[in-house]
This record gives sequence, structure tokens and C-alpha cells, in this order.
Amino acid sequence: MSKSRIKAAATVITSREEMERLVGQITQLKITEQTLTAEMNEKIAAVRGEYEADLGVVSKGITAKMALARDWAEANAGEFGKAKSIAMTHGDVGWRIGNPSLKTLSGWTWARVLEKLQAGGVWLKYVRTTPEVDKQQLLADRNEIDLKDVGCRVVQEEAFFIEPRIETPETRVQEAAS
Repeated sequence: MSKSRIKAAATVITSREEMERLVGQITQLKITEQTLTAEMNEKIAAVRGEYEADLGVVSKGITAKMALARDWAEANAGEFGKAKSIAMTHGDVGWRIGNPSLKTLSGWTWARVLEKLQAGGVWLKYVRTTPEVDKQQLLADRNEIDLKDVGCRVVQEEAFFIEPRIETPETRVQEAAS
């Protein structure tokens, strides 16, 4: 299909007949737009269908191999020393620290935490107007307050990662020889 440009009208619409014509043109353009969009979506769906099965197999393979790699990393923590990652030939392996988040202590629920915060005093500022624990504010003030008083603790979970270097070993050998 050819691409065409639509020039903005240089004149002002002065009559109802001109407006009727303009609305008809806009309607035709909208129909063309819908037709082209439908054709495009059909082609996209066809291409997606062509690759979906293979991508599913690849994704399952990555998931299985990541689990094996994580098991190795957990069993061989000594390999990391004080570092959180190891540089390997084909990529880096390690652990990333996630953002701080709040979890309740054993035996506590968020409803119970809210009750405790609503009891008053310094804790009221951690309650939102709609009764809900202000976890972000509790996290922000965690160094000045004792979260155990209201049944909370700060956790920071690690997420395992592998960051591939998308290059060939031959390229690396050539660079090393240079």
C-alpha cells in the first residue's frame, strides 16, 4: 500500500454542505484506518503464531537451566566469597538485592499492625486516611523507630541472575590476541 500525506485544510468551513463533505471524508478515512489496522493485526497474529511454540520451548529451557544454575550457586556460596557475583566466560552469575519491603512478624497480620498503629501516639502518622498501613513511610523511618512494636520487620530478598554477554567466544579470543 502506498503512503500518503493528508494536508490540513487551508480554508475555514463556511457552510453546512462543506461540513457534510468534510464529515464524509473523515468517515472514509476512519474506515480506511480500521481496515488497515485489522490487516496489520492479522499479519502480527500470523507472525506471533509462527514463533510462539518455539519461544515456549526456549522459555521452558531457560527456566529449567536457571533453576540448575541457582541450585549450584546456593550450594557453592564459597565460590562467591564476599562478592555478590562471579564473572564467568559467558556471563556474570550472582545475586541482586531487591528493594526493602515490609513483612509481618510471625503471628501478625496487616489488620493487627493497623490496629496497633491506630492506637495512637507517634504511630498515627503511619496510617493512611483510608485505613491502610503506610508501608512506604514505615520503611522510610525504619532507622528511627522499632518496627517490632507494631509487628513488622524489614526484609530485603535477593534475586538470582545471569547476565549473558551476547558475543561469540571467537570474538573474545580475537580481542584477547589483539
